[in-house]
Amino acid sequence: MTRSVRMIVGTVVGLVFLGGALPGLTAHRAMAVDPAHDGQTQTVAAAEGTVERFILDPRGEVEGLLLSDGTYMYITSRAAEQVVRLFKPGDNVQVYGRLRRDERQVQPDVLKNLTSSETFTVPLRLDLPMQKQEFQLSVTEMSATGTIRLFFYHPLQRVIQGMLLSDNTQIRLPPDASQELRTSLHIGEAVTVKGNGTSNQFGRAIEAVAIGRNSRSLVPLDASLQRLP
Repeated sequence: MTRSVRMIVGTVVGLVFLGGALPGLTAHRAMAVDPAHDGQTQTVAAAEGTVERFILDPRGEVEGLLLSDGTYMYITSRAAEQVVRLFKPGDNVQVYGRLRRDERQVQPDVLKNLTSSETFTVPLRLDLPMQKQEFQLSVTEMSATGTIRLFFYHPLQRVIQGMLLSDNTQIRLPPDASQELRTSLHIGEAVTVKGNGTSNQFGRAIEAVAIGRNSRSLVPLDASLQRLP
């Protein structure tokens, strides 16, 4: 083997062991952040538990999974058919990826269904074509009342994106909701929400347009609202 060939081989091997990538090479992504050591990758599951329900967008499209311990993960809605086929409430799963401990959110790479022995590699959103139903799904006026069970954080911006109420309705806050309002909400707080959403076999989801402590104190949810009236 010539010296130049040895240098090329050594470079490729070094990149593989250091987690680097060359065009045309795909690295295995089933690595997880050890909850006790943020930023360090381990070949252990980032989360393990029982699927409680599907996470929905306000149009009723499946876009993730919520586990019974409150850990959750987003998966592109373009993979909704695969997710619904491979997972269902009550299944025991292991999730490999990166855990954000404070948010209880996993950025998933691989999901293993221990109940059915199926393995699902999470695709990137742009790896899949836009589904036909993305153009067809519609919403209707809906409302919900309950206490806040948990928060859902935005997968990229790391702000509170929505919440799950005690009546199991999933609430999505509008994009222009103020940061002050988002951080003023608390687990266990009673709220009434009015908005537009969907109810289907997977659950109920609403994008909020008004919020209050009861139906008589509803106020529009816009960028000027800083806390519940």
